Order: sequence, then structure tokens, then C-alpha cells
Amino acid sequence: MSNSSGLVEGLTPAQQETLDLIRVPQEDRTVFPSSLRAELYHRLEKETVEVADALTSDLWVAKRQLQAVNSCETLYMAQTQEEFRYSVPTSRGQIFHKAVELSVHLPSILSPSELVGHAFNSLSARDDSLSHFLTESDAVTAAEIRSECVSLLTTFQETFPPLRSAWRPTTEASRRVSFHRNKIILAGRFDLTLGMPTDRTAGRVIIELKTGKPSIQHADDQRYYALLETLVTGVPPLLLASFYVDAGRVVTENVDEALLESTLRRTIAGVKRLGSLRLEDVQPKKLPGPPCRWCPVSNECAEGSEWLKESTETNGW
Repeated sequence: MSNSSGLVEGLTPAQQETLDLIRVPQEDRTVFPSSLRAELYHRLEKETVEVADALTSDLWVAKRQLQAVNSCETLYMAQTQEEFRYSVPTSRGQIFHKAVELSVHLPSILSPSELVGHAFNSLSARDDSLSHFLTESDAVTAAEIRSECVSLLTTFQETFPPLRSAWRPTTEASRRVSFHRNKIILAGRFDLTLGMPTDRTAGRVIIELKTGKPSIQHADDQRYYALLETLVTGVPPLLLASFYVDAGRVVTENVDEALLESTLRRTIAGVKRLGSLRLEDVQPKKLPGPPCRWCPVSNECAEGSEWLKESTETNGW
């Protein structure tokens, strides 16, 4: 219930601040042209036709591939050749996201510890690399992961407004766009969405829940999601939001046609480079920068090693 000042009773100041930032008044919501979806789709097909014609197998493009190829092509190639392995931080993020999902869909009110327990058990029961990591972890490591996830979920519940059914919350919503007879597929999965479009009026908020430090890459990922949402539903999202759980703060960005235009160009450029690298038509470019910190071949890359050295010297004093 809201009082005369616009505050919602029962919310912490952090929850109220988050709610104020992600809830856009109806009169401020953008109405987009009905032709937008078709125009974006047509340009994607037109500008990637040469790549599609040359491909001999499907090209699957998600935010991770786009981010890697647009930051450093050598990093992208290294990631394609190295098997992904779960660690404590990456498994913690997966369990936290699963616990949030369960909190939305389970009918009863459960404590953070109970939700994390259900999430841990659910993910451990699967037959995949994450379940293998969890089941093979020793008791101390498993307890530490659970403890960190309970702490994250507690902070989330104290700083993010309680999700109401009227807001139409969805978790792990998938979006997939294929073109050139399924030779090129753009895909993504949203952590959390609230609201929905009405006719041509934007109404959906796409929220990513971040358990690590803020990064400029998060904005690029979210803009890619905005493009996917537009290509699937025909209506862009109302708002993009990255919620940093440790800090209890949300960073938002409005969506307009200019944002979609720049994201479309970035996506087309990424698809072309990914296709060329797949076909071995070009040599991967090196672009040293922050991704060098987690690049699996940074020790073997002279440019990356030099950047890491300079970065350490600059920030070390």
C-alpha cells in the first residue's frame, strides 16, 4: 500500500529506492512504431547474408560470444577451445539465481537458507558440469558456497522490493531469433523480467542480477537483450536494469530507437567477425584490456601480458 508521499509501506529505504528507479509511470512510457520489428529483422538478414551463405554449420550467438569477439578476438578463440569449468564464484552465481527463481514460483514463504538448500539440491541433481562440480566438492567447500548464497539472497530480499504477482514477474525467460533458415541464431536468457508491453507501448523491465563487480560489459549485454526482446515481441523493453546484489543498488537505462540502432550495428559486426573466424577467413585480432584478467591465454600473449603489467603498476601504488 502506498501512502500520500508515494512511499510503499513496509519497504526498506533500499527497496523503495530500487522500486522508484525501475517503475516508470504509464504516461512516461514510449510507444514504438509497429514496423520496428520487421525493419530490424530485415537489416539483420540483409547485412549478414554473405556470412550465412558461406557457413557450413549453424552459428549460435549469445552475449558471451558477442562480448568476447568485440573485446578481443584472441580471447574468443581461446574460449572456444577451452572447456568451461565451474568454480566457487560461478557456481555461487548459479545457485543464487536458482534460489531467486524458486522464491518467485514456490507458493509458500521460505527462508533464504531453505531456498538456497532447495536450489543447491536441484542443481546438484542434474547431469551437467555444474552438478558434477557441486557433488564432487568437499563438505567445507559446499558449506561455504551455501553460506555465501544465503548471504546474497538475504541482501537481495532486503534491498529489492518483494515481487508481486501483479507485476508479472518471470525468471530465466529465453529469447531466440533465427534467420537465414536457422543458419544464424541469436539467443539470450533474462534473469528476471517485470511487466509486459501493451499494444505498441513498452512495459517490460529486463533485470539482470549481478553477484560480482560492476562492469561496462554489463550495459552491452543488456542492450543486446533489448534487441532480442524487440525482435521477438515487436516492442522494446521499457527499461534495462542491472541489480548489484552486494551493493543493493540498481543501474538503469532507458530504451529508445537510438540504443537499438547502435546495438544492431554492434551485433551485425559481431556476427560478421564470428562468421569470419569460424571460416578462418581472418586472423584473430588482439585488443588488450580488462578481459585480459580472465583470458585463459594471457600468459602466452605478449600484448596481454604487457597490458596486465602496466595495469598493475598503474594501480599498485
